[in-house]
Amino acid sequence: MKGNIYLAAVIYTLGYLPFAVSLCLLGALLLTLLRFWYSHKWFLGVSLFLFILSIYLSPQTTAPSEENTLPEEYAGPAIIKSHPITKEFYTEFEVELSNQQMVLIRQQKVEQNAIKHGAVCLTEMSIEQVNQATNPGQFDYRSFLNHQGIQGIAYDATIEECVGSSFVSPLYEYRDRLLEQIDDVFSPNTSMWMKALLFGERSNFDDQLMETFQFWNLSHLLAISGLHVGLLLALSYAVLYFGFRISKESAMNILLVSIPVYIVLAGSQPSVIRAGLMAVLVILVTKLKMTVKLLDVLAIIYIISLVFDPYLFYQLSFQFSFLVTCSLILSKQIITTDGWLWTSIKISLISQLALLPLQFYHFYYTNVLSFLLNLLFVPYFTVFMLPVLITLLLLQLLHTPFAVLLEKLFIWINQPMMDALFGLEQFSIAQWIVGKPSILVIGIYYVIFLIMMAMWNRGKLRFAAVFAIALIGCWWMQQALPYMDNAYRITMLDVGQGDSFVIELPRRSGVLMVDAGEEVVYSHLDQSNRNTKNIIQPFLWSKGITQIDALLISHFDYDHVAGGKEIMDSFKPKGLFIAERQDLEPITRYFGDKYQPIHLMHGHRLQFGGGTIEVIAPKTNRSSGSENNHSLVFILEVDGHRTLFAGDLEEPGERRILQRNLPPIDLLKVAHHGSKTSTSEAFIREVGVDVKNALISVGEDNTFNHPSQVVIKRLEDHGIKVWRTDTHGAVEMIYKNGQSTFSPFTP
Repeated sequence: MKGNIYLAAVIYTLGYLPFAVSLCLLGALLLTLLRFWYSHKWFLGVSLFLFILSIYLSPQTTAPSEENTLPEEYAGPAIIKSHPITKEFYTEFEVELSNQQMVLIRQQKVEQNAIKHGAVCLTEMSIEQVNQATNPGQFDYRSFLNHQGIQGIAYDATIEECVGSSFVSPLYEYRDRLLEQIDDVFSPNTSMWMKALLFGERSNFDDQLMETFQFWNLSHLLAISGLHVGLLLALSYAVLYFGFRISKESAMNILLVSIPVYIVLAGSQPSVIRAGLMAVLVILVTKLKMTVKLLDVLAIIYIISLVFDPYLFYQLSFQFSFLVTCSLILSKQIITTDGWLWTSIKISLISQLALLPLQFYHFYYTNVLSFLLNLLFVPYFTVFMLPVLITLLLLQLLHTPFAVLLEKLFIWINQPMMDALFGLEQFSIAQWIVGKPSILVIGIYYVIFLIMMAMWNRGKLRFAAVFAIALIGCWWMQQALPYMDNAYRITMLDVGQGDSFVIELPRRSGVLMVDAGEEVVYSHLDQSNRNTKNIIQPFLWSKGITQIDALLISHFDYDHVAGGKEIMDSFKPKGLFIAERQDLEPITRYFGDKYQPIHLMHGHRLQFGGGTIEVIAPKTNRSSGSENNHSLVFILEVDGHRTLFAGDLEEPGERRILQRNLPPIDLLKVAHHGSKTSTSEAFIREVGVDVKNALISVGEDNTFNHPSQVVIKRLEDHGIKVWRTDTHGAVEMIYKNGQSTFSPFTP
């Protein structure tokens, strides 16, 4: 069975899929390898047992039932399931309630060693259900927590009478003391790197550093991986064997005991667990003088990890770690046939090709120049950073003055390297934004990838090159799909109490955006582009959109325009359009002097690909003191379908535009978030004759009590279906072949 245990790992993975899909794939796998299974019946039995075990253990079958819903209030015993992690403003840890549900607790203040891993405490808490994502492409925090087995969050719970602790609790407490000691001995910059690369503690990293490493696809260097563990074990083995003259057998025994300890000290991250357990198996195999292939070792570790923690499957670090390790093991013959430089190039290339579909699926882009930076920074971290930091750690435990001297060398070399990285301009050309690929495209990619690697491994370089081009072709095909789609789309994004609409014309002949509002909530001064960065940009990237043709700003209220400059900077619209106005101060306030907007007023017509915009208002450049009634109002017509965008127009403004013989309207963007000062009865009687659907962008539980129930009833009385972001999340209208369909993002 040597080299085939990966089949059992594949079958175990099927248990995480929907039951019908997993059965179909299992049947296909069994039929494809029928002769193999027939000659290895016992292995077939073990694999099928693992499949059943996976179905039983996978979170989709172990999730709480509807009858066992998460309580809003809880008073009773709870088990501390994770060691407390202290962040800038709070400390958080996980607890298990008496009904076996998991809750994340965040406390503003926690006394040192008051909360111990494994302790049973009496608790009182108010539990909140985490909000789910309401826009396509948006990070879904609820899903993120659920995939860790966490059903809710409690803030500042009452915790008392804690009893006991787990056997690993002393290790966690020692880890805390060690991290404090590192802070006391070394400068903040050095301690930041040491804690991150040796103990998995990255809370001290600032946003600029994280964003820079993410942009250049270097984030893997900030997480403890097999490289870190391998170097640490190699150094430890060398010290034991050559320094203390301990026998090989005794040195391996010490390492076997030390590895689980280090896994805990390093924060029990998925990549550390994988690397640590793999090292344990390799040492055991060596001690027992067995011959086991590395791929089999990896498959065994994969299955064991998921049996003990089924939620690991959903963690990206777990997926990335195993996928890259598996790819490199399968490519061993390719990698080890050349010198150091070519070996480094091949490792970097194979790793990035293996991860590319996951990067596009989760982040929608990759960095095409990161390949070059990995060639520089991977050796730098391997040869310099990690060995020096490990040495610093040992020296500060043995002789602090020597550690301080070595730290000066570390800072002298490392600081210029980091400054050089930060100084690199983040070229937009380096970002290849493809969008969120379909599962079909991902499947095709991996089939081609495996064929390419097989050809390369056999030395058939010409065939491998052809399949390499086909690999890139998968993503070109993904990018080309929108240009073959005849549908016309309007997406009303859920940006809270604000407005933002994205319009995709047929065959991607144009992409327009109406408003880029930010919600005035809590401290918007600290997150001035919250909607732009967390909602609008991820949505556009998930669609593979890197440039828009026009940004139309209805008026200069914060909830409609605040993200406009960020959109102009990031997506380079060919035109910025606003309502004709005399007062230019708001333009400077929101856009500075960099962009010169095009002023529009009644009578102007614009053509974008397959769409035409007819401007209805304003008719004058004077706002008359009301920004709302000076909104840019226009009709967008595509293939005979007309949508009226009314900005924040109020009743006086509505009366003015009713005098202009409007054509029949199919879809209405309701003005002013459904306020009672807009969408009057007279306006609906005139405009709403042919309207069947209306869109209202409004924040959930907003302080303005929008939308007005009077307006909602008025629309419904005229037979108009109302779609609103506070109840439906983002709403997409798709118009094709004379028919329009509406798809809310949340049911």
